[in-house]
Amino acid sequence: MKARLLIVLFLLALSGWSHQVYNQQQERNWLAHQGNAQAQHQLANHHWKLNNRTAAYYWWQRSARQHYFPSIESLINEFPAASDTWLELAVAAGDPAAQRQVASAELTDQNTSINQWQSRWVNSSDSWLQSKFQLIERYKNNGQCHMEINVVAADSGEKRRYLNFLSAVQNAPFDTRNWCISYTLDENLSCVTDTQRKRANCRSEQQFDKRVILADQGIASANSQTLTLTPDSSEAVIQHELGHWLGFADEYEMSDALAQKFCYGYYDHDSLNIIVTEAHKEYSARQVKAVYKNLPWKDELSSWQDIATQKQGKWRLGSSKEAAVGLFKADTCNAIDDRQAWRPVNVRTAMEQHDTKLWPELYLRLLKQKTDAFDLDANSDLGQN
Repeated sequence: MKARLLIVLFLLALSGWSHQVYNQQQERNWLAHQGNAQAQHQLANHHWKLNNRTAAYYWWQRSARQHYFPSIESLINEFPAASDTWLELAVAAGDPAAQRQVASAELTDQNTSINQWQSRWVNSSDSWLQSKFQLIERYKNNGQCHMEINVVAADSGEKRRYLNFLSAVQNAPFDTRNWCISYTLDENLSCVTDTQRKRANCRSEQQFDKRVILADQGIASANSQTLTLTPDSSEAVIQHELGHWLGFADEYEMSDALAQKFCYGYYDHDSLNIIVTEAHKEYSARQVKAVYKNLPWKDELSSWQDIATQKQGKWRLGSSKEAAVGLFKADTCNAIDDRQAWRPVNVRTAMEQHDTKLWPELYLRLLKQKTDAFDLDANSDLGQN
């Protein structure tokens, strides 16, 4: 009798549980058809477990179009062939990771202008995107530009390289707070490489006092007006080339053509880190003093005798290897037999080998002195006007 009673109670409980489950399924199905995104997602999961792929796809898609992210994630994972469609749904749902992925891809899209890209993503909460807009904001023209630079590209697909340039400027060891940097298109931009050193040689109709050309091939280079960058120009390369604009000369061996111009003094600015003298020459004390007097880093030395050594009454240029600051041979003018280049430090700096990323404190002090003197002259001119 007790056994029969237990069986009846079990069957009643089972019936009640089945009825409850049935009612829950009915409610989920009703909610899904009424447009409830969460219920649609649950219904899709139910069909997926039963291997009803078509039904699962249908309900995940309906849920996803209401920006319900779990359904979007399921579509991305289970139906990757249409991942671009699902990513756009995730973007519309406000997912930061999806926004970053799509926005990153758009940086190389020739059909998306820099202004369109900014307008679409400026309100994103993604930290990576926020950092890019902070870069653009930092270097926009504020009317107080110490240096104004125009980055020139052939099309809108070079936005990533523009942002990489901004990042390299921001991470530079020298002060760039009052630099202004804009992005300009030149559909007629054309570049080739020279035969000697494979440097990129570009022609652009966009003329500015300072411009950065985004070339599609060759090796980076710089002159007084134009800095030419190539797709593989690293942050260290960019900073090395910017160093030329600030007054630093190459400390590696120049090509014969460049050395002929630089080492014989046919250039239009004084170098902060390199001086050039006659090669292999013995000097009198008076001549050493004359070299010392013209050193950009003279104030860093205690005496003119810090830059030369005496032997048998004659002097030879060059400091002891142990000196922190002095006069040390550089390879800049090695292509010219009768000229010797000198620098103030005896280490491989970023101007000799860019990937060292070494910018001696002395170089930064010399640059600051030059900048301060320029600002003083500018203020003096304004006062006279």
